[in-house]
Amino acid sequence: DDDVEAILFRVNSPGGSYIASDSIWHETVRAREAGKPVIVSMSDVAGSGGYFVAMAADTIVAQPGTVTGSIGVYGGKLVVREGYGKIGVTFDAVSSNPRATMWSATHSFDEEQWERMQASLDRIYEDFTHKVAEGRDMTPERVHEVARGRIWTGADALELGLVDALGGYPVAYDKVREALGLQPDDRLDLKVFPRPKTPFEILSTSRGFPFASVGTQRALWRLVTAMRPVMELGRRLGVVEAPPGPLAVPAFEGAY
Repeated sequence: DDDVEAILFRVNSPGGSYIASDSIWHETVRAREAGKPVIVSMSDVAGSGGYFVAMAADTIVAQPGTVTGSIGVYGGKLVVREGYGKIGVTFDAVSSNPRATMWSATHSFDEEQWERMQASLDRIYEDFTHKVAEGRDMTPERVHEVARGRIWTGADALELGLVDALGGYPVAYDKVREALGLQPDDRLDLKVFPRPKTPFEILSTSRGFPFASVGTQRALWRLVTAMRPVMELGRRLGVVEAPPGPLAVPAFEGAY
């Protein structure tokens, strides 16, 4: 998008899928290659996959207490055969390949499967640490010293070179201005993705009141359903503002 000059990427994640993390990392690299600075602002947690998605950014800003790092990987599976056996449930399987049921929850890994599992984890760890070294301009030896799944505070991460500055949004805004060559008091026109939901959209989902009783949720749902024709008529008459499209987002009020 030619109208976007920089990206402020807010991260609050303990991690998860390697594939998802690597996909987001790849898009961060593509954004930088397109000439758009990427500034990461870390919230409470940016660990494992949460750090993976951030490490290719131009600048990383963390809170002093942000749980970050955890450069590592683990994996496994739950085996429930004995548990089900206690209630009389049994399992049988037919396969044409000895590894077809590798991820089955009815048996543990055999020796060959465990070796494949370990090889997969080793490959992911090597890729993770290599990209940390590349993104943070560190030697592989230095990365290994701070990696191995260990967790750091944001203050520790700054000393170790895993982040570039400490602070919240104000510091991140300053880093965006620096990346764009702006003055400290220049205005930033910010757009938020995804856009905040309207009260009507919140009510339209079952999660709008997750702690309400079933009866209350049903009553609210009936109210929302009854209001839909009224809201639609209001939009046609121009009395009620139409919700923005999927790619339209509101700008922050005021200058930042």
